[in-house]
Amino acid sequence: MKKLLLLFGVMALLTYTSCNDDDDHYSLNNFWLSSGTISKEVGSFYVTTDEGKKLWPSATNVNVSLLEDGMRVLVNYTILGDANLDSAYDYLVKINDVSQILTKPVFEFTAQTPDEVLDSIGNDAVTIVDTWFTGDYLNVEFEYGGGGSVHFINLVYDQENSETETGEIILELKHNKNMDRYNYKQWGIASFDVSGFKIEGKDEVDFLVRSKDKDGEYGYNKVLTYIFGSSETAALMKSNYQPNKKINFSWIK
Repeated sequence: MKKLLLLFGVMALLTYTSCNDDDDHYSLNNFWLSSGTISKEVGSFYVTTDEGKKLWPSATNVNVSLLEDGMRVLVNYTILGDANLDSAYDYLVKINDVSQILTKPVFEFTAQTPDEVLDSIGNDAVTIVDTWFTGDYLNVEFEYGGGGSVHFINLVYDQENSETETGEIILELKHNKNMDRYNYKQWGIASFDVSGFKIEGKDEVDFLVRSKDKDGEYGYNKVLTYIFGSSETAALMKSNYQPNKKINFSWIK
């Protein structure tokens, strides 16, 4: 479990503009919010969004020394223009801010796992908003109630209850609120490394991803197909993105 290093700016709470060909890309009054991966180069970096767009930072407010190659991030950027046709990039952008996305392995447990470890994983309500793959990462967008202390978020695999009757591997999002009060709804994203579930001789595997709601029921049950090494991803932010979501990634780990 590691704390997040970078906090997302308050401006992310104020507005959101969907990035598509019908928008005024080049207005300096617009900014976009995308999930993506950092590629670090000597003295510089670029971002590949989960939709496959490569962003070259012609200008940035971010300290490059805080970034690491392969870091999963939410990036807030303003499009300055299209890159040249012969360029490896899609857009020239100004990077307004980034926040590191929590990145973790899947937690596996057995009948021999100590009770104190299972208790630390927790069984508090959490709502999955969306799920999608980026390479070998299963990304989970989620909401939970809190606001006063650090919460624990994990994706778990129970080796004693590992598959559905139809063969999907069961992965469950678990939440420990650490006795925090429900002050307001918060929002987060975590990326979980699922590369350990690759099966020799196959090029894909099915997961059933689920989470329990406040009534103790599985309010989210979705089958996802993990295609090994695939670049196919689902868009993170939709047109109904709610700008009043609380974005404070220092409160999950």
